Amino acid sequence: MRIDITSDAARFMDDVEPFLRRDPLRHTVIATVAINAINGRSTQFLCVRDNAGQVVGIAQCTDGAAYLGEIPAYSIPAVVDAFAAHAIALRSVEAPESDAVAFAARWSEATGGTYRNRYSARLFRLDTVQVPDVAGSPRQAVVDDVAVCIAMIEAFGVEADVPQRLNEAVVRNRIEAATTWLWEHDGTPVSLVARQTAVLGWARIGPVYTPPRLRGNGFASALTATVASRIRAEGADACLFTDLANPTSNKIYQRIGFEPVRDFAHYTLIA
Repeated sequence: MRIDITSDAARFMDDVEPFLRRDPLRHTVIATVAINAINGRSTQFLCVRDNAGQVVGIAQCTDGAAYLGEIPAYSIPAVVDAFAAHAIALRSVEAPESDAVAFAARWSEATGGTYRNRYSARLFRLDTVQVPDVAGSPRQAVVDDVAVCIAMIEAFGVEADVPQRLNEAVVRNRIEAATTWLWEHDGTPVSLVARQTAVLGWARIGPVYTPPRLRGNGFASALTATVASRIRAEGADACLFTDLANPTSNKIYQRIGFEPVRDFAHYTLIA
């Protein structure tokens, strides 16, 4: 077994694309991160190869947050050790439950730290989309919406317990790339839905946010269904993640045509 780590996203994609294509939905996060990294974001990518040099597992780590793709269970201790050998300070890991626990336990054993479950997420894929009849209409965000989009995305981060500060240039670039949508009611933006560029036939939706005082009107449902329909019209398929602790969002997405695929666990690594 050999483990390679690189920050060269283009090289990583060249090496692992056949592996990704075996299950592109399962690897939507890693594929999207790789495309974003090609465009400038710093990320470490990891490949596990068997004795014949074939890729048998992949992972990525951005700012200390590790995300495991399909990976052999026997390789997980070596993966943790490889990140440590490259002086990558790990803060969290996300993967299917058994892999996430094995990773966190090995990290704890090596560092003397502890770990705790922060949240669990469910991956959904679009089946037959149903756009609900809701007051208002969708539109792509424009540059004049930068301030509104920043406010909604930052509010989403606070509620999801992943606070983030977005500068105007980042949000402007997303808007100009036509990846951000707003639902407008009575001339006012009332909900936001963003999406990723399609990679290997899949485009991931998120974040989805409606201010608390405006919830219960179906704005986010209608806008998510609209964006999913646009993705389908482009010839790709849509997917998204939900927080399993939020039964409302899980029900809403199923009503508009999404079906569950698999669950993931996110563990915080505490030094």
